[in-house]
Amino acid sequence: MSTPDPQDPAAADELDEAVRASEQHQRAEQDADPDEEVVVRDTETGRTHEERAQ
Repeated sequence: MSTPDPQDPAAADELDEAVRASEQHQRAEQDADPDEEVVVRDTETGRTHEERAQ
C-alpha cells in the first residue's frame, strides 16, 4: 500500500473515508453489549450457528 498524495483530492477523500470507517468500527466495538451474540453462516456448508460477538 502506498502513501496517498496529500495534494490529490481523490486520495484525500479516500483517506478521510478510511479514517471515518475506522472510527465508526472502534465506536461500535466500545458500545457493543458484552453478552451480544451474532449469527455466523459457514460459506461452504451454508449452516449457521451463534457465537459471541466479541
